[in-house]
Amino acid sequence: MKPAPRNVTPAVVHAATVVEAHHKARRVVLGHFFFFLFCVVLALIARRFLKFPPQLSWVVFAIFGLVFAGDLCRLAYRNFQLQRLRAASSSPS
Repeated sequence: MKPAPRNVTPAVVHAATVVEAHHKARRVVLGHFFFFLFCVVLALIARRFLKFPPQLSWVVFAIFGLVFAGDLCRLAYRNFQLQRLRAASSSPS
């Protein structure tokens, strides 16, 4: 992140940091989503050619949920932070 100019308040710097973290978490989850789609297609092709049982598809879902649950939770938390920040900035105080 760039250094803040002298006339910027700490609240503005905090808001910019929260927005930047939210955007980064969203990019990470979108990348995981496209990777997940690739893995599902690959698992379906492998299941058809190698005559694996249909449970292979559920294994892909379970592994995705276990491995990327932290990133999904991080996105949810960043979204909550951003909503709380927006609500605090729009309230008349």
